[in-house]
Amino acid sequence: MTTTKGRGARGPRVLCVLDRGYRGAVEAQFFHALYGLLDLHEQFEQIDVALRGAAVTMAVEEDEYRPEVRLGTMVLDTLPDYRGSVRDLVEEGFAVYVDRSDVTALGFDPDRLVDGTTCLPSAELSLRWPEYDEVWFV
Repeated sequence: MTTTKGRGARGPRVLCVLDRGYRGAVEAQFFHALYGLLDLHEQFEQIDVALRGAAVTMAVEEDEYRPEVRLGTMVLDTLPDYRGSVRDLVEEGFAVYVDRSDVTALGFDPDRLVDGTTCLPSAELSLRWPEYDEVWFV
């Protein structure tokens, strides 16, 4: 955690940076980082999210994406829906920033991002850090 300013009325203004996309979807089907941010946001003046690296895939809309996996003969269909969580973050007023160079490096079209997200160059993402009291690497 990096602290850059003082504390707000309800708590600090926080930017959460996610670099890694999927940290064990089967193990984390009951709780994942984006879900946790939705749960905690009332305790802070503001929480925003910056998706970088493989985490940018959480904000890419795909026509055939289904949050499920086949394990032998069993289909596990209770996996987290990360794209749905990104939509929920936007709906709840979070700013969700997506690293443009990582989106294109992974072969995705920046126009295919979840509505309401903001695609920015890497340098501009880091220039926004001083706007926050704390920067967390989740």
